[in-house]
Order: sequence, then structure tokens, then C-alpha cells
Amino acid sequence: MAIILLIFTTGAGFLLVISSILKIISLRESAKSVHKMTFIPEKIAILLGYFFPFFELLLAFLLILRVNDFLVNIIALITISMFIIINSNAILNHSQAECFCFGKLLKSRMGMGGLIQSIFLFLSILPNIVYNNSHVSSLFSYDELNFENIALITVTTLWTFTLILIRISVDKLNVLRT
Repeated sequence: MAIILLIFTTGAGFLLVISSILKIISLRESAKSVHKMTFIPEKIAILLGYFFPFFELLLAFLLILRVNDFLVNIIALITISMFIIINSNAILNHSQAECFCFGKLLKSRMGMGGLIQSIFLFLSILPNIVYNNSHVSSLFSYDELNFENIALITVTTLWTFTLILIRISVDKLNVLRT
């Protein structure tokens, strides 16, 4: 069970690394997009938009390097819960606001794609709280690179890209439906 939790949590961390780096690359646009997708006043939203990608990057590295850390997992779950709430709100309000979740590289909108991806992220991390997999610290804690470690890294990377593809697919299906 610990290996499965390691794969899901590290994959979620990899996804957050990709997301945060792509936001940092286009930081100004990312900061402005926060106001469009939340109810927060513009000046506060823009400040939050400048801060959040760096917070997300730090959280991602902590998830990857400290898989079993209770506080890191709780903070990740709270952050992802905010994603779930924001995407749910967009669905309820029939909002077509651009998400900017992956910077300029992947155009996406708030809504069902983000909600499903966020739920999978949440479910990837939640078991760490329940099982507290303390005997596996991180994907990079193994001494040597052997077949098992390469397989573990490969499966983790595939989970990361699966999360991205889920979002893209649902976004594309929603565009076709409307």
C-alpha cells in the first residue's frame, strides 16, 4: 500500500510542479487570472496571484520529498479543496472563465475538467492521512537506481500525465457539448 500511496502523492506533486512552473513563466497573466475566477477583490486577488505559484511550487516539492509528512498532506488537501470549490462554483455559475492552471501552455477553463482533476488530486493525497505511510519517505530516498526504482518513477510520471490528460479531455468534451 505504501508504494501505491507514494506513486499517487508524488504524481500529484509532479503535477503541481508543472503547474506552478508554467504559472511562474507567465506570472503577470497568472496573477491577473486569479481575479477573473474568484470573488476576491481585484488588488488582493492579483497579489495572491503573484504569491500562489511560488507557494504551489514549495508545496509540490514538499509533497515529493516528504510524502509522509502529516502537515504537508493537510496543507495540500486544503489547497486542493480550494480548487474543488472554485471549479464547483464555476460549474454552478455556468462560468467560462479561463483557468490559467498551466500557464499559457495548456489553455483550460474553470469547470468540470478542473473539478475532476482536483478530485483525483485530493484522492491521491487523502490516503496519506489515513494510512500515514511513514516507512516510505520519498521516491528519491532509495540508494541506487535499479529496475524497481525506474519502474516506480515511470509509473509516477504516467500518473502525472494521466491527471493532465484527464483535464484536457474533459475540457475538450465540454467545449464540444456547448
